[in-house]
Amino acid sequence: MSIAPKGNAVCEDLLRVEEVTKIYDGTIKAVDNVSLTVASGEIFALLGGSGCGKSTLLRMIAGFEAPTQGKIFLAGEDITHLPPYQRPINMMFQSYALFPHLTVWDNIAFGLRRDHLPKEQIVARVESMLSLVQLSQYANRKPHQLSGGQQQRVALARSLAKRPKLLLLDEPLGALDKKLRETTQLELVNIIEEVGVTCVLVTHDQEEAMTMASRIAVMSEGHFLQLGSPDDIYEMPNSRQVADFIGNINIFDGIVEEVESDHVIVRSADCSHYVGYGMSGNSGRAVGVALRPEKILLSKEKPAGKYNWCDGEVTEIVYFGAYTTYHLKLNSGKLIKVQTLNNARDLSGNFSLGDRAFAQWSDLAMAVLTQ
Repeated sequence: MSIAPKGNAVCEDLLRVEEVTKIYDGTIKAVDNVSLTVASGEIFALLGGSGCGKSTLLRMIAGFEAPTQGKIFLAGEDITHLPPYQRPINMMFQSYALFPHLTVWDNIAFGLRRDHLPKEQIVARVESMLSLVQLSQYANRKPHQLSGGQQQRVALARSLAKRPKLLLLDEPLGALDKKLRETTQLELVNIIEEVGVTCVLVTHDQEEAMTMASRIAVMSEGHFLQLGSPDDIYEMPNSRQVADFIGNINIFDGIVEEVESDHVIVRSADCSHYVGYGMSGNSGRAVGVALRPEKILLSKEKPAGKYNWCDGEVTEIVYFGAYTTYHLKLNSGKLIKVQTLNNARDLSGNFSLGDRAFAQWSDLAMAVLTQ
């Protein structure tokens, strides 16, 4: 079931992938029985490491690969066996694939000319796209005269100029440095939402997926591990694999001691966890308790109560400017990470190496992992 996309787009399923499988060399399943729907106007991200199948799935949607099994529908039409040039889909690659000998203006106009649009329409649409990506003053420049971020916007303008029903982005910001990538993420989302095009994004960058997408599918070994909104996947991962892949995480191995409708108590080697929501299953079950470093409060005073705290020795301190990460060695020998915001210039009251520290957290800060 699709959730409402960002912005004011109508929530209707534009793209539907039904039980699609791609097998290479007779035995290698690059994509394994994947199904999904993408709503009109939605930005949907396929997130995963190298070789997980995300780019293969994108290429099947684009028509560059044929599924071994399954079907793909766009706006209700079966496009499974349509060639790429007959699909109202445009794909933007990581390399941007701009023509080096053409100007920015001519790069954007290239696809429109191949479609034999009237000259007046071509001029109007190219000028509109240049304005949209704020590159009107660079219309006569060649790609090599532009920065990486500007080249990316030219490639986006060219992809949008043909007004595709679906825009596919394959690692679109991978060639940019970190600071430019962060800026461009928001620019890209704003442009896509202004045009109102539906978008499927492939990335290995968790932050990029969390920033840009309204929904994310985390992929591994050709199938989906979890599909949901960014906050669902970050706050409530459904497995250790997802928890490990998305952001930093501390996982306490433990045994369920009590299961109620409104809470669960899990005992681990270093502490007892009172988790403020219920779950199915019986006591005695082995689980993991996932806890994000930024949800932990570090103090020098022993917390009250018997749940949701532990103590240990500060063994490493890493300063990142906006925040500091402390590595805490617990009594069992387990290491956990704690992140604290540096919201004051004077850091003299912070912890030092070798200090004894208490870590505590709320009953809603955790996720119980049963797999």
